[in-house]
Amino acid sequence: MAMRRPEPHDPLARWLQAEREADDAGAESALLEMFESLPRLAPSPGFADRVLLQIAQPAVSAIPVPVRQSWLVWLFRSPGFRLALTSGVLAACISMFWLPRLLMTLIGMATMNDVVQLGVTSLVDLSQWLGLASRVGEWFLTVLGALAVSLTSPGALKVSAGCLAISGISFVILRELMTRDRSLRYVDSIR
Repeated sequence: MAMRRPEPHDPLARWLQAEREADDAGAESALLEMFESLPRLAPSPGFADRVLLQIAQPAVSAIPVPVRQSWLVWLFRSPGFRLALTSGVLAACISMFWLPRLLMTLIGMATMNDVVQLGVTSLVDLSQWLGLASRVGEWFLTVLGALAVSLTSPGALKVSAGCLAISGISFVILRELMTRDRSLRYVDSIR
């Protein structure tokens, strides 16, 4: 007949012993007793009174907090922007005197025939560029289709998987070499 050891008085030791012996009921009761022996957490006396007193006092800030202004307000307050805006408005007002004469001169230089010819030439050039782009796009689609068909064969898949494996292994080895400890203990001493 095996002798049982007397139960220890410490609830933590009893709980650990019951866990080692796989005694669920004993472990549960020892754990419960251990938690009951812990002191209850409670705030210090007068804590609630101090909190209520702090809330009742008005918040007084010794340092005034600056209010951040909008960037537009800051921009209009800067003298450089005001100068640039004033000079731009002044230049626009001065140009009102000679702008109609300039427009009449430009309109007199270009006839309706020139405007139509410019529009037709632009349309023809645009269609030529679109035709070229469609031929290049068709060629790219043909090449990509051929690659897709060739890469779906079993041999190509094996080669692709092999290349992927080699590059992954190379990456891991390179990373290991770059992060390895670079002290002189790896170097043979010269004697």
